[in-house]
Amino acid sequence: MAANVAKKRAITADDLFNLPIVSDPRLSPDGTKVAYVVTTLNKESDDYKAAIWVAPLSGGNGVKLTSGASRDGAPRWSPDGATIAFTSNRAGLAPLDKDGKPVESKGKTPPQIWTIAIAGGEATQITRQQYGASAPEWSPDGTAIAFLSATDPAGEPGVAESKHEKIADERVLTKMSYRFDGRGFIERYSHLFTVPATGGDAKQLTFGDCEDAGHAWSPDGRTIAFASLRHDTRDSERYTLIYAVPAAGGEVRCLTPGEYDFGSIAWSPDGTTLAVVGSDDVIARGAKNDVLWTVSASGDHLKPITNAWDLSVGDSGMSDVYMGSDARPQWLDDGTLLVLASSRGATNIYKIDLAKKKATAVTTGAGRICAVSAVAGCTDMVFAAGESDKPFELFAAKVTGKRERALTSQSAGFTDEVWLSTAEELNFTSQSGDREIQGWLLKPYGFKKKVKYPLIVQIHGGPHAMYSNALFHEMQLMAARGYVVLFTNPRGSAGYGEEFTGCTRGTWGESDMPDVMGGVDAALALGFIDESRMGVTGGSYGGYLTNWIIGHTDRFKAAVTQRCVSNFYSFIGTSDIGFNFGVYETGGTPWANSEQLLKYSPISYVDAMTTPLLIIHNEQDLRCPIEQSEQMYMFLKMLKRDVAMVRIPNEDHNLSRTGTPSRRLARLHHMIAWFDSHL
Repeated sequence: MAANVAKKRAITADDLFNLPIVSDPRLSPDGTKVAYVVTTLNKESDDYKAAIWVAPLSGGNGVKLTSGASRDGAPRWSPDGATIAFTSNRAGLAPLDKDGKPVESKGKTPPQIWTIAIAGGEATQITRQQYGASAPEWSPDGTAIAFLSATDPAGEPGVAESKHEKIADERVLTKMSYRFDGRGFIERYSHLFTVPATGGDAKQLTFGDCEDAGHAWSPDGRTIAFASLRHDTRDSERYTLIYAVPAAGGEVRCLTPGEYDFGSIAWSPDGTTLAVVGSDDVIARGAKNDVLWTVSASGDHLKPITNAWDLSVGDSGMSDVYMGSDARPQWLDDGTLLVLASSRGATNIYKIDLAKKKATAVTTGAGRICAVSAVAGCTDMVFAAGESDKPFELFAAKVTGKRERALTSQSAGFTDEVWLSTAEELNFTSQSGDREIQGWLLKPYGFKKKVKYPLIVQIHGGPHAMYSNALFHEMQLMAARGYVVLFTNPRGSAGYGEEFTGCTRGTWGESDMPDVMGGVDAALALGFIDESRMGVTGGSYGGYLTNWIIGHTDRFKAAVTQRCVSNFYSFIGTSDIGFNFGVYETGGTPWANSEQLLKYSPISYVDAMTTPLLIIHNEQDLRCPIEQSEQMYMFLKMLKRDVAMVRIPNEDHNLSRTGTPSRRLARLHHMIAWFDSHL
C-alpha cells in the first residue's frame, strides 16, 4: 500500500466536483451501441451538469452527444436507432400554460423533452409543459413519445371542488398526504401525456388528484401501462397498482385490483404479459421482499414468480456518488427475464425462468450493479457497476454473464490521481450472540500496521436499505483524513432474507445496536484501532441509531447525528410518512401505544447522553422533520452537554446525495471538523 499511496494523493471534500457519475445505460435497438449519462457537480454554478454519451458495444471511445452545459438525462432510443429523446433543463422555447400562452420562467428552467440525431446536429425541443416533462418513452412505431408532466388537478374530471373557500394566502388542508419530502406541499400530480415525436400539441391521457409513474408502451402501441395510486382510499392506504390506458386516450382500467405496491413495468415482446416488481404487503413495505410478478394484458392471472426465493428483487445498495437509473426487468428472446437483486452487500443480475420460477445468478461480483439493459435480438447486455474504490462504469457481457468487458472509463483520470481505500469485508457475531453480521472496513491513507488509528462508525438509513461494496465519497474522505471507517449491515438491513429485514419492527435500537457494537468489538480485535478515539455517525434511521447508541453507552468520544429521528411520538404526526411507515415500524399509535413509543425513542434517554454531539439537519426535511433534532439540541443544552447544531436551509432529506453542491460540501466540512476536534 505504501508504494501505491506514494503515487497518488488523498481524496478531498472538493473532489465531489471531480467525480463523474455514470448512470442510466440504454442499449440501442440493434444492440451495437449504448447511450448513457455522465453527471458532475459544478462548483462555479453550484448545481449539477450532465451529458448524454454514446459508446460502441464493440469497444472504443465513447462520444459526447450533448454538451453537458445543462443537465441532460433519461436517454431513450427511437425504434429505428437514429434518434435519442432525452430530458434537459437547457434554455429553449418558453413553457405554455393550459390556455397555450407562454409562461415567464421564475427561477430554474423546468426540464423538457428534447430529441437529437445520433448522426449529430442540434437538439430539438419537443415539449413546452408549464411544469416541465420527464420520463420519455417512444411509441413502438416511433411516431410519438409518452412522458410525465405535473398538472393542477383543479377542474379535471373526477376531482371534487374544495368546499373551503380561501380568503387570503392561507393553505387549506383536507388530506393526510398533503406534503412529501423533496416536493413540499402537494399541489400538482404527475400524469401521462403523449406528444408527436416531431413536436406539437401534447395530449393528456390521465387525470385526477393522484400520481402516475413508470409507464410502458405495449408492443403494438395501442396501450400504455403505468403505476398509480388511483383507488378511493389512496389518501391513507398507499396501494400502488398497475393500470392501462389506450394510447389514443380513453378509459383507465386497473390490471391488478387489490392491495399491492407495484412498479417497474415491462411488457413481454408478444404483448400478452406484463412483468412488475412489488409486494402484496403494503403496510410492511420495505420490511418485506420485493417480488417479481406477472399479469396478463387483460388483467387476469396475477402471479408471484420469486416469492419462494428469499431475496429482494431490486438494487438496495447505497452511495453518495450515484444517480438513479431505470431498473425495470428486461425480457430476453427466450421468454426469461433479467432482474437486479441484492444479497449480502452486493447487487447482481439474475435470470428468471418464469415456467420453473427459478432464479439463476448471471453475475456474482461483490460490488454493486445499479442498472442493466438488454434488447431483443441481441445476446449482449450492458450494466453499470462499481465497488468501494471503483466509481460506477459501464460493462458489457453476454446475457449468460460470460465474456465481461469494460465499455467506459469516465473516472480513469480521477482514479489515476486519487488514492481510494479498498473495503475489506469483516464478518462478526452480534453482541447479542444470535446473529452473524456483515460489515466492511476502510483503512486510512498511508496505513501502517503498528499505528493505532481513530475509528468512525457509519450507520445507514432506511432501516431497510443495505450498505454495499460501493464508493462513498464521504467515507473515503474520512479514510483520507486518517480514520478507520467501519460500516455494517445490522438487522433491519435488506439483502439477508425477509426475516432479518423485518425483525426490528417495534424494537428499533434494542435489537440492532448489539449488531453495530459487535462490529466495533471485531474491529478493535484487529489491533490497529485506538479505543479511546472512536466516533459514530449516521443519517435518517442511522441518525436515530446514533442517538440511541450514545444514550446507552459512553464508548464513543464523539458523535454526529444527521436528519435524525429522536421522538417517535411526534415523528408519527409530523413526518410525511409517519402515519403509515411510522406506525408500522414502531408497532403502534401515540394514543394506543404511548409507553411503547417513548420506550424506543432516543429522546427518553437524553439525560444519559454524555458523548459530544453535533446535530446536522436540513430545514426542508419532511421525512424526518427538523423538530426531531430541535428537541435533542434543546434538551442537551438544558443538561449543559457538549452539543452543537447545524441547520442547513432550503434542503430536503436527501442533501447528502442530491442536494445543492455547496451545501453538500458544507455538511462534509462540519462533520469532519467535529470529529477532528474531538478525536
